[in-house]
Amino acid sequence: MLATDVLKQQHREFEELFRQIESAEDDDERGALRVELADMLAAHTAIEEELFYPAALDQLGPGARIRESLEEHAVADFALYRLVHVSVADETFAAKLATLKDVVMNHVEEEESELLPQVEGEMDRQVLEQLGDKMTVRFEERLREGHRPILERSLGIAARQADVVAPVAKKAAPARRRPVKRAAATQKRAVAASKLAPKKRAAAAKQSATTKKATAQAQGASAAKQPAGRKTATRATQKSGRRAGTARSQSTSKKSRAAG
Repeated sequence: MLATDVLKQQHREFEELFRQIESAEDDDERGALRVELADMLAAHTAIEEELFYPAALDQLGPGARIRESLEEHAVADFALYRLVHVSVADETFAAKLATLKDVVMNHVEEEESELLPQVEGEMDRQVLEQLGDKMTVRFEERLREGHRPILERSLGIAARQADVVAPVAKKAAPARRRPVKRAAATQKRAVAASKLAPKKRAAAAKQSATTKKATAQAQGASAAKQPAGRKTATRATQKSGRRAGTARSQSTSKKSRAAG
């Protein structure tokens, strides 16, 4: 079978699965159909990206619509991931299913109207048949693998889950160290301070000695002046006493003469 026919046949199967899920009568049936759809979609995008798109890109060149198809795959994978991680009884299930259906069917329509005709017109029929055989075998392999690992690889979910666990380990790590520049500046200041410390202590000791010396000199001068002051006061008192004695003697003498 031609590679393009393999893809078209799978597109028709997707359409039928969407219709069956929408019309399912109970949650069990809806859940089983959802798993079947998820496995088929994941396997389909896998064989396109692994086999069909590289061959088409090599044949048609970089101007082909393949880049847009890859981006549409990423959107479809994300919508499918959201659909399989919600209960079929959840009130948002129908909305998620409708969103996935819109993304997938728009992709199918553009692929069948643009890319597949270009490939059929440019690629040799025998090459297309050989490619179709490879895609059929790879599809069965991916189908057995299931949608979960394919989606995890496509969306990088395993890497993001590792990032979520990482902060727990960080909590047990030592306290955050200062930036190198800050630490270097702090170290320089500490070294400078250690060099200045002896000089400051010497200056403080010198100033203290000078202050003590000045205080001692001031106290010595005060002590030297104090006896001289006392001596002067004593002399003045003695002179005053002698004058008073002389005055009393003269007064007594005068009184004696007057009485005689």
